[in-house]
Amino acid sequence: MAATTFLSVYDKFLDFLVEKATPEEILSFQVSDDEKEFAQNLVERKSAGLLTSNEESLLEQMAEFDLLVTILKAKAHKVSRQA
Repeated sequence: MAATTFLSVYDKFLDFLVEKATPEEILSFQVSDDEKEFAQNLVERKSAGLLTSNEESLLEQMAEFDLLVTILKAKAHKVSRQA
């Protein structure tokens, strides 16, 4: 899976929010198994000291994306509990 493919995940998530912004829909968002496997591979390669600088940057972007999703899902969960 190439870096540009992962960036499409970010775009897909933003499109998802634009089209479907209910709390339930935000809570249901998940990356694919292939995307999870790609991220796990990068984490393992980082632990082994095998990442290129581009892969290191990509892994940082993925961590930021994960934090964004976590925050959005927490907010969506709070809104859904108040409804």
